[in-house]
Amino acid sequence: MTVVMTTHDAMPQVPVPVSSTVHVPVLFDAVMEALKPIPGRCFVDGTLGGGGHARGLLERGASHVLGLDWDSAAIARCVSLVEDFGEKVRLYRSGYDRIAEILDGDTVDGILLDLGFSSDQLDDAARGLSYHLDGPLDMRLDSQAGRTAADVLNGAREAELADIFYYYGEEPRARVLARAVAGARKAVPFTTTGDLLRVVESVYPPRHGLKRAHPAARVFQALRVAVNDEMATLERALPAAAECLKVGGRLAVITFQPLEERLVKKAFRDLCADELDDVGRVAAKAKFKTGKKIVPDEAELERNPRARSAILRVLERVAI
Repeated sequence: MTVVMTTHDAMPQVPVPVSSTVHVPVLFDAVMEALKPIPGRCFVDGTLGGGGHARGLLERGASHVLGLDWDSAAIARCVSLVEDFGEKVRLYRSGYDRIAEILDGDTVDGILLDLGFSSDQLDDAARGLSYHLDGPLDMRLDSQAGRTAADVLNGAREAELADIFYYYGEEPRARVLARAVAGARKAVPFTTTGDLLRVVESVYPPRHGLKRAHPAARVFQALRVAVNDEMATLERALPAAAECLKVGGRLAVITFQPLEERLVKKAFRDLCADELDDVGRVAAKAKFKTGKKIVPDEAELERNPRARSAILRVLERVAI
């Protein structure tokens, strides 16, 4: 398989600061078992991140890996893959919803979508992804385009904010929180993660208790999903990626939150359904099959607590 990078997709040539954080790929052994990288097989890592899964595929014999990520810093961190594996690797600054476009008619033996964020991204205060770190309210995967989280908080109508918090964060106090945000921004516009955290904590005073996850986790998730249009992108990308598989090829998707998990489960179920004619008879057998979800074992959770919410689902193509 030959893939030529355009100027738009070329790897960045300018130095990019690299975090010292060690990224631990989630469900690594399960992904390797599912995709079965051996010589002669070609793969797409649609969410390159720290490059751990891509490196694992190559070290286990994969003939080619295409790595995609909207984050130019992630691409820069993974240049070592090109240095180590040469022509076996192609890196693209792109979203996973462009896999079919990049392959341009080619098919592959496996595709991985790890929908979580790498440790480098989560621990970078400048990205604004974590309520634990004070930094600018950005949250964009592609830092060169689109609205920031601050833009959304300062510009969206109160009703739109309530919908974002409720549908993307499953926030039970979405309307109350949206009202608090609308009131706070009249005095001072939102600029930092600390600004948002203070409003969240004003809606959840100590008497409500914070025995489980901090409510800011739901709110930050909701904003991130809205800023990056993550649900619509995933819904569009899954069937398109599945059609890029060879017979016997597999699409492996790792989710970290219930919205993604439900969407992936439904998409896989739809892809695995027989085609019916107008009277409900089977017109064509399903082209795909899937198995049970896979979750981290206790040993992995001890090594990497951030894997606790990870779920892996695998779709296999069984017919053209």
